[in-house]
Amino acid sequence: MTPCPNDAPATSSSSPTTSPTTTARQDVSDVLSGHGPRVQYSVFEVALSSKAATTRLRSALKKLIDPDEDQIRIYPLSVPDLNEITILGNRRLEERADFWIV
Repeated sequence: MTPCPNDAPATSSSSPTTSPTTTARQDVSDVLSGHGPRVQYSVFEVALSSKAATTRLRSALKKLIDPDEDQIRIYPLSVPDLNEITILGNRRLEERADFWIV
């Protein structure tokens, strides 16, 4: 699996008719989808090229959530673990022009 080369800073936007929780969820989704594909409604598959990129992403995500109300889980996987991924089914992943899966 090739890392996705996107370490873009997080951005935030809100609308007067959108609740803070919905806005935070959308902002988190926007940041994560810029780093990798959404594989389920609240699950993203993100491969980062370095520990520094991981630190930047964690920092950006922390700024977007309320730590008393929200939770983001990050499961680090080693290269041997990545080589053992099994995918069942043929559902297509969300596709974006700014990343690729090899």
